[in-house]
Amino acid sequence: MTYQVIARKYRPAKFADITAQEHVTRTIQNSLRMGRVGHGYIFSGLRGVGKTTAARVFAKAVNCLKMMEDPEYLQQVTEPCGECESCRDFDAGTSFNIAEFDAASNNSVDDIRMLRDNVRYGPQKGKYRVYIIDEVHMLSIAAFNAFLKTLEEPPPHAIFIFATTELHKIPATIASRCQRFNFKRIPLEDIQRQLQLVCDAEHITVDSDALQLIGRKAQGSMRDAQSILDQVIAFSAENDHEGSISYQGVAELLNYIDDDQMFAVTDAVTEHNPVRMLDVAQFVIRNGYDEQDFLEKLIEHLRNFLVVQNLSSTRLVERPDAIRDRYQRDAGNLSPRSVMEMVDFLLLTQKELKFQFEYQFRFELALLKLIDIVHPAVPQKKKSLTSL
Repeated sequence: MTYQVIARKYRPAKFADITAQEHVTRTIQNSLRMGRVGHGYIFSGLRGVGKTTAARVFAKAVNCLKMMEDPEYLQQVTEPCGECESCRDFDAGTSFNIAEFDAASNNSVDDIRMLRDNVRYGPQKGKYRVYIIDEVHMLSIAAFNAFLKTLEEPPPHAIFIFATTELHKIPATIASRCQRFNFKRIPLEDIQRQLQLVCDAEHITVDSDALQLIGRKAQGSMRDAQSILDQVIAFSAENDHEGSISYQGVAELLNYIDDDQMFAVTDAVTEHNPVRMLDVAQFVIRNGYDEQDFLEKLIEHLRNFLVVQNLSSTRLVERPDAIRDRYQRDAGNLSPRSVMEMVDFLLLTQKELKFQFEYQFRFELALLKLIDIVHPAVPQKKKSLTSL
């Protein structure tokens, strides 16, 4: 059998399986129980947070025969049963009641006219025909205009679900005719928990710190996290404990700069130690790390200091406990004002480095300048006339 990637193999099949989007799934389930299903929906949010998955589960649910025929099941469970003919057709990919449309590659007026002509035909089985239009913001203005009348007065059997990562690009005339749901960035803890379930199902031993690092790299996207996990599993297949995943292995694969180097920067600043700062710069350059990526992680490192300084707590610092303790200990070594000034300087440096020559020297110079931000040179006092 052909290998199936984790993102597809463990794709949610029920509302309850969709991670961290309870505000969306609860609203949809309530509308199904009340029989108040709309004709147009916009699912917006970051890539890989469950927009298309939720649209598919919704499309599967509205045509589930058990939900139509069993009022008690509809009220108590409100999930596609997965056993009726409609659900089996959906799982097999043979359902004619669900159509997925990629607006990124089919964004012309002619494509929308063809879709609009197809909408007139009712479902062969079930109650609704559901049209899932992915990346809907890619449609041209003419294509959006061609869709207006159909969306305003759709046939009773048609449901349109628009998925987009850029809600602001959808014309107000379209958005005002739809119910809008904003999908949240998935919290790190939820990503880590889901990855652990996948590893347990695949009989893979994994360090919790390794999963946390994968989750941080994914930046709130479950699909990104699952794709990285697929890559990490392949990378770790030949280690000493076959099939196990370690923090070191993940850090090596992702070319991740360890937190120790970030603390080395702030230690060099507080110690006013340019030699140590140059050692960090040489470590980055010698090991082939991307300087822009290093500066981005350094900004996140300083952000963690600000969080601890302002909250007197590490609860918003997404790091292992040992690293959190270190933030708590070192937070008093820098003033919040100095940290904010360093962040402002690094943000400006990031922009400038993109267009500069002598990249290595300017990177080293930027790190050295951090020392002067916290420890400015003391100006010499002018001699007064009375002292002459």
